[in-house]
Amino acid sequence: MKPVLILLLTTLLLTSTQSRSQHTPFTQQLQQSHHLRSIMKPDSTDMAFTRWQKKKVLRSRTLPLASDLSTLKIKGPGTLTAVKDISVSGQGSVLLETPASLAIKNPSNRSYAFAEVIRPLKNENLASYNRISAWVKLDAPGFYSAFVGVTLYNEGKHIMPTPGRFEGQHFLTVYPGAWQQIIWEIPDLYRDQVTGISVSLMLSGSPDGAADRMKLYVDDLRIEEVVPENTRGFDLRKDALAYSHSGYKKGARKQALSQHTASTRFELLDAGNKVVFSGEGRRLEKDFVEMDFTAFDTPGYYTLKIGNLQSKPFAIGDDAYLATAWRTLNFFFAERCGFDQPGIHQVCHKDIFCVHPNGRRMVVNGGWHDAADLTQGVGNTIRGALAMLELAGSIREKQPDLYSRLLEEARWGINWTLSTRFGDGYRDGGLIVGIWTDNLIGTKDDMETKASNNPFDNFHAAMLTARAVPFYETTDGVFAAWCRKASVEDFQFAEEMIGQALNEKNEAELYAMATTSAASLYELTGDKRYLDKASEFAKVVMACQQMERRKDWSIPLHGFFFESRSRKRPLAYFHQSNEELIIQGLTMLLKNAPDHADAALWKNSCQAYADYLHDISASISPYGVLPAAVYEIGNADFGGIYHEGAQVGMPSMEEYNAQVKKGIALGGNFYLRRFPVAYQFRGFHAIVLGKAKAALMLAGVLKDNKLREIATRQLEYVVGYNSFAMSTIYGDGYDYPPLYGGYAGDVVGAVPVGIETFENDDEPYMPMQVNATYKEIWTHTTAAVMWVVARLFE
Repeated sequence: MKPVLILLLTTLLLTSTQSRSQHTPFTQQLQQSHHLRSIMKPDSTDMAFTRWQKKKVLRSRTLPLASDLSTLKIKGPGTLTAVKDISVSGQGSVLLETPASLAIKNPSNRSYAFAEVIRPLKNENLASYNRISAWVKLDAPGFYSAFVGVTLYNEGKHIMPTPGRFEGQHFLTVYPGAWQQIIWEIPDLYRDQVTGISVSLMLSGSPDGAADRMKLYVDDLRIEEVVPENTRGFDLRKDALAYSHSGYKKGARKQALSQHTASTRFELLDAGNKVVFSGEGRRLEKDFVEMDFTAFDTPGYYTLKIGNLQSKPFAIGDDAYLATAWRTLNFFFAERCGFDQPGIHQVCHKDIFCVHPNGRRMVVNGGWHDAADLTQGVGNTIRGALAMLELAGSIREKQPDLYSRLLEEARWGINWTLSTRFGDGYRDGGLIVGIWTDNLIGTKDDMETKASNNPFDNFHAAMLTARAVPFYETTDGVFAAWCRKASVEDFQFAEEMIGQALNEKNEAELYAMATTSAASLYELTGDKRYLDKASEFAKVVMACQQMERRKDWSIPLHGFFFESRSRKRPLAYFHQSNEELIIQGLTMLLKNAPDHADAALWKNSCQAYADYLHDISASISPYGVLPAAVYEIGNADFGGIYHEGAQVGMPSMEEYNAQVKKGIALGGNFYLRRFPVAYQFRGFHAIVLGKAKAALMLAGVLKDNKLREIATRQLEYVVGYNSFAMSTIYGDGYDYPPLYGGYAGDVVGAVPVGIETFENDDEPYMPMQVNATYKEIWTHTTAAVMWVVARLFE
C-alpha cells in the first residue's frame, strides 16, 4: 500500500474515532489552538448572551445621545463630541476620547481613572423597565481589548451604585473595530429615583506598541422591558434543566433536575436521537423532578428529555470533564505574565520589583496574572501549579497530549515560585497590579513590593516543589534538583517562623498547611524527621476540631473545625478557602504511615469530618450543595478583612448577625449558613470546591463512595446543576454568562469567584450584572475546578 494512502486511511480512522468519542465543537477548538499553543476561542453558539439577544423586547424607550449632546455630562478625563457618520442607529453617536493613562500612577496600582459619559434623568422611577441596552465601538490601536462599564445612578431610598459594594455597575470586554451590544437586565437594582445612566471607559495604561489615546463611540442607549432571567433563589430557570454540562463518569451517580413539568417520565437520547434509556423521575418538594440514570453507563454523547424540555449534548464515560480539563488549562495559559500572548497582551510588567529588607531587588514579572486584574500572588500561583500536577498524575497514560501540556504549563508557575525567592526565607508574596506598564525602569508606572518571610507562603512553596520533583526528575534532573533543594530550604524557613506568624484566627489553618507541607516532604524523601514534624503539627489541627456531637442542636453535628485550639470561633471562609488543607495532611499521613502510633487519631479525625459532610449534604435540597459553615451570633472578628476603596460599606456586627440569622437554626446562638457570611467580596465557588476537595481525599482513605458523590455534586453545581441552569465556566458547557474578565478579556476556561448572595439573604444570587467579585475570573477557583476534575479522572 502506498504511503500516501496509508496516511489518508490513518487520518480518516483517527477522525472517525474522535467524532465518536469527543464532542465536535471541543475537538475543533482544541485543534484550532494546536493543543494550547495558542489560546482557545469561545463558541458564541452556547453563550447565554446569544440567547439574551434574541429575547422579545416588550417595551423600549430610547435615551437620545448625539441629539442631546448639550445635556450630557462627562466625568473624569477626556472629551465628548457628536459624530454623524459612525453610528449603529443611523442617528449618530457620541465619541468619548481619552488618554490611556494620567501623569501620576494611582497609589493603589489600580487603573488610572474612568472616562464617563452620563445621560442624565430627572429622578425617574424606572421600575417598569428591567433592561438597559447600548451599543459601543472601540478605536484603540495596539490594544487587543478594553474594559467598558455601565452605571445606573439612583438617589432614592437606596443609593446606586451601592456605596462600598460592587452593585449597580456592569462591565464588559470590548474589542476594537466592531460595534458591540451591551445588555444588562436590572430586576434587582433599586431604580425609584434614577438620576442618570452612564457608559465609561477604563484608563488602563498602554501595553507595548499601543497608542496613548483611546476612542469609544456610544450609540442607541435604551431602557427596555423583557421577561427577566431568574437571578435569586432555588427555583430552577423556566424551561431549563439542571444537569452536569461536563458530563458524567462511568460508574458515577448521574442525575438531573426539572421543575414544573407535567410528566415525570424522562428519556436519554443518543447522537442519532434514539432512546437508549428511559425512567420515571422522582417528584420532590416545590414540584421538582429528580431524574436518575445512574444505571446507564454506555460511553458516548447524549441528551436528556422530559416533556418538552431537552438538554444539550453531554458525555458519559472517559470524555466527561475532558473538555473542562483542557479549557481550565487554557485559562492559565492565557493568564501568563511576562509572555507575548497574542490576542491578550504583549510581553508585560518588566518594571515591577520585589525588594528585600537588605536592599536586594528582583524583577518579578512571570507566573500567571491572578484574576481580572494583573495582580500576581505566590499562593494562587502555587494552587494553579499543584492542580496541574494533580491532573497530570491522573491522566498520564490516558491523555499523553494533555499530560505533556500540563507539565509545561505547571513549570511556568513553578519557575516563577522558585525565581522569586531570595533564598533566605524572604520571597515575593504578591502585589496588586491594575495597569499595563511601559516596561521601562525609572518611569511613572514602576511598582515595587516588599519581600516577606511568611511561613504560609514558604510551607505552600515547599509543598509545590516537593510534589514537582517526581514529574521532572527523569526528563530534567537539574530542574528537579532545584525543586528538591528549594523544598527542603523553604520548609525550614517556614518552621522557624511559625511561632511569629501564629494567632488565634489562623492557628488551625497555619498548622494544617504545615502538616501538609511536612507530609509532602516525607512522601518525597522518606526522611522520618518530616513524618515526626507532620504528626506533631497534626496534633494541633486535631485539637481545633469539634469531636463530640452537638446533640442539643437540630442537626447534631460534629467534625467541623474551629479557628484555634481555644475554640472561640468556628472556622469559616467567604472568599478564598483552604478548608481542604485541614484534611489533606491527615489523609496523607494515613496513606503514608498507616502503622504510626497516631494513625487511629488521624482516622478518627477524618471520620468525624466525613460525618460532618454527610450530615450537612442534604441541607440544600434538591441541589446537594454543601452549606458553608457554622456561625454564632455576635461572634465575629472583622480585623484583617480586605476592603477595596473608601471605608464606606465596611462590615458591622449588625450586618453579620442579620446574615447569620438567615441560616438554618441549630440551637442557641448557632446557625448553619447555606452560603457564607460575606461583605464586599462575594462569590463562593472556592468554599464549595474546598469542601469538594476534602470530600474526595476522604473518599479515598475511608473507602466512602458516598463522599465521592457529594464531592462530584459540588463540581456539577459549578457546571450546570444549579438553579440558573448555567455553566459558570466561560466557554465550557452551555448558557455560560459573560464574566468580569478585565485585562484578560473573555477567556475560555475561566472560573469566576462564583454564585453569590443578595444582601443578607441565604440563597443563591447570580445577576446578569458583570462586576467584581462574584463574576470576576480567578486563578484560585479555576485551579480548584482543575484539581477536582483530576480526582474524577483517577
